[in-house]
Amino acid sequence: MEFTLTIISLLIFLGFLSGVVSVIAGVGGGVFFVSIMTLIFFIPIDTAVSTSTFIILFSSLAGFISYLKQKRTNFKSSIIFAVFSIIGSIISSIIFSFIHIEGSLLKILFACTLLIAGVNMIYKTQKKNNNAKEAGLHELDFTLQDHDYKSNLKKSIPLFMLAGFTAYLLGIGGGIINTPSLNLVLNYPIHNSTAISTSIIFFTAIYNTIIKIFLGQIDYITGLFIAIGSISGSILGAKISKKISRIYLQLIVAIVLMVLAIRMFF
Repeated sequence: MEFTLTIISLLIFLGFLSGVVSVIAGVGGGVFFVSIMTLIFFIPIDTAVSTSTFIILFSSLAGFISYLKQKRTNFKSSIIFAVFSIIGSIISSIIFSFIHIEGSLLKILFACTLLIAGVNMIYKTQKKNNNAKEAGLHELDFTLQDHDYKSNLKKSIPLFMLAGFTAYLLGIGGGIINTPSLNLVLNYPIHNSTAISTSIIFFTAIYNTIIKIFLGQIDYITGLFIAIGSISGSILGAKISKKISRIYLQLIVAIVLMVLAIRMFF
């Protein structure tokens, strides 16, 4: 691909938009990055998946640092959750180093999971919205000191592993599984769920990027231009999401999940 000024500007701009949306929703942005490279710039899917992982490493780092400053994420719990996600990535990298499978069936099953998670999150948002007093009391409370995640941790471990597994296979961050897992299973507030999800994505992306580098499938130039835009978008997205109502943010996450599901179907 010839990197004219127009192409470079478009890569940076699309990366910026993807970074804003992905950090607000805590989804990593891989579905956007892969779609941009394959549908707009006609990059082969294998290269797009590997390059997406490379981009996610930078964009999630920017979001991770921003959320740490806002005290919306917790380093210790993020590491604990990320360990299970990385285990999932390791399993995926081992399996698919020996086996090549058709990804269409996996995408359909994955899309169904996203639709269910999105609908469930909308239902839970509506239920919480009926209790205006509770919503107002915790609207901007990002404190995690007294949050108990350990009692439900066993339920979430397979989900974090699944997030890591699909992150490696499809070049996505895994946030489309992490965020609803944190919010619906571990009962983190949605502001914290998106922030912690971004933290998990960053640590998982470190492993995935190292493996992809050894495989030699990364388009570094394209990836760097998209990453430049996504880093700026991630920083802006982290600031915007802090000011969005919890109810609205939860609806945004649910809508993003369902849109991504429809995108995977087609």
